[in-house]
Amino acid sequence: MAFKSDIQATRSTAAAGAAAIIAPPVRLRGIIIASDGTGAGLLELTTTSNTGDTLFIGDVPSGDVINFSFPEDGIVFPKGIFCKTKTKVTAYTLLTDKYSGKGLTV
Repeated sequence: MAFKSDIQATRSTAAAGAAAIIAPPVRLRGIIIASDGTGAGLLELTTTSNTGDTLFIGDVPSGDVINFSFPEDGIVFPKGIFCKTKTKVTAYTLLTDKYSGKGLTV
């Protein structure tokens, strides 16, 4: 039986890099990926660092936007979310458990 919880949407245009897209441990519930229209796109997300363990790879057709909700409890990124690969993707939005705001702790 599922229960309701707050989610947070974090939009990013960041490419692969050392900085975390989301630094604290977090559960990815869904994702939206927008192609840049110049060919099939690829987004690869890791934990710990941009060279850490790959936990998600998403493909997006040229000129398209995909919106995917993960089943059950989503994907846990125990040491934050980093971008390892972002090819032919304009932007992406990470839908996660709420990780910031008044009264929240990590």
